[in-house]
Amino acid sequence: MKEKSPFFKFKRFLLYLIVFLYVVALLFPIYWILVTSLQDGDAISFIPKRFTLANYLTIFTSDRFSIVTPLLNSLRVSLTTTAICILLGILSAYAFARLKFKGSSTLFLILIFTEMLPPIALLIPFFLLYQRLHLFNTWYGLVIGYVAWLLPITTWVLYSYFQSIPKDLEEAARADGATRVGALFKIILPVSAPGIIAATVICFMFSMGEFLFAITVATAEKAHTLTVNMNIFITKFQIEYGYLTATTIITLLFPVILVLILQRFLIDGLTKGAVKE
Repeated sequence: MKEKSPFFKFKRFLLYLIVFLYVVALLFPIYWILVTSLQDGDAISFIPKRFTLANYLTIFTSDRFSIVTPLLNSLRVSLTTTAICILLGILSAYAFARLKFKGSSTLFLILIFTEMLPPIALLIPFFLLYQRLHLFNTWYGLVIGYVAWLLPITTWVLYSYFQSIPKDLEEAARADGATRVGALFKIILPVSAPGIIAATVICFMFSMGEFLFAITVATAEKAHTLTVNMNIFITKFQIEYGYLTATTIITLLFPVILVLILQRFLIDGLTKGAVKE
């Protein structure tokens, strides 16, 4: 067996070094947030000597810094937004992918074009609309705004997966007596599991971590989400780094849990799409 040349070994070492530095750069902010949340706010260090859960206990039990209501608001808004986007996204993506009708291509391009607009450009129209409809400081007002923004993304992701599925699978099911809706739910959706899960994660992560729209239409304390509630830890004279980072970890925790739960279904979906000749 031919021995590797020194130049080849150097290139491989350099590649591993670059990958290692890249991973460190990605993980360092998360590490810093985590260790800060586990330290006393008056003595924060890069390598802590002692850990404490005091910050987490405070944000769940303190009357002043409690995040219980904002956490429940965030979960309610995120779960509702995700469910609506996935349901409507499946139906709209299937219609664009399989039901060709007059103007469908133009309508799909218009739908995708809405995603190219910067979110801040839509704040004023939403603000005026919410004023007239009295949707300020309501959880369903946040849901409406998030669905309006995320539904085109969901449709786009699922459309790509539906387009990649051979029509023979659906036609075989139709030949066996299945309706179009039955073929969608029994054939198309199981094969499209990776796309559905990807869209679910995108919708949940965005609605759980969004800040700009939430702080614009949910100004009352009772309607605050987790991201908006973080403002109470930043005052004119002091920043409560311990409480702020602990809340950040809680905000990150739920999308991570969702990904871990759906990981098995994602792998299953990738293995169920094979077509045997």
